[in-house]
Amino acid sequence: MTEPTDKPRKTLTITRKSTAPANPDTATTPHTRSSKRVITRDQLPAVQKPGTPKKPATKPAKTTNRRKPRQPPKPKKTPPSELRARELSDSLNAFEVWRTRKPLALGVEKQLFRHIADLQLSASKRVVQKLLHHHAHNRAYLLNVGVGGERFNLDGSMSGAILPAEQLHAARLLDDLKNRT
Repeated sequence: MTEPTDKPRKTLTITRKSTAPANPDTATTPHTRSSKRVITRDQLPAVQKPGTPKKPATKPAKTTNRRKPRQPPKPKKTPPSELRARELSDSLNAFEVWRTRKPLALGVEKQLFRHIADLQLSASKRVVQKLLHHHAHNRAYLLNVGVGGERFNLDGSMSGAILPAEQLHAARLLDDLKNRT
C-alpha cells in the first residue's frame, strides 16, 4: 500500500481569455461567446431605439377575400296548414256571403265541414278555426256586425239576428284594430 503524503493536491483553475478590446467605446465588432453572435440594439434598424418616437404602423395591403360568396337566403317554406287554409278560402269565395264578409250564422263550422267533404278538400279542424278567426276579425266583417241586422248561412239564407252584445264586442275589436295601427 501506499503511504499518505502530506503534500497538498494541485487545484485546477480555468480562466477565460478576454476577447473584448481594451477600450469598450471603440468597439465596433459584435461580441462573440462560444460561437454565438451577440447583436446590440444599436445594430438593429427595425427595432425602436430608446428615446425615439414610435413610427405609425403601416397597414398591410388588403388581401382578396377568399370566403365563399354569400348565398341568397332560402325562400321560406309555407306550412301545409297555410296552404290548405288558402285553398279553402279560395273555394269559399264562391259564396257571396263569404266574399262580401256579411255576418255568418252561429255554428257555420258544420256548414264549412260539409263544404270541405263535398269538394274533397283536405283541411283539419284547426285550419277551419284559424280561417274563421281570420275572416271574423277582418275590419269589413266587424263593421258589418257592428251595424247589426241579420246573420247568414253560406248559401245566403238568413239565420238569425245579431245581438246588441255582439255589436258591442265588434266595436271593441274595431277599437283594438285602430289602436294597433
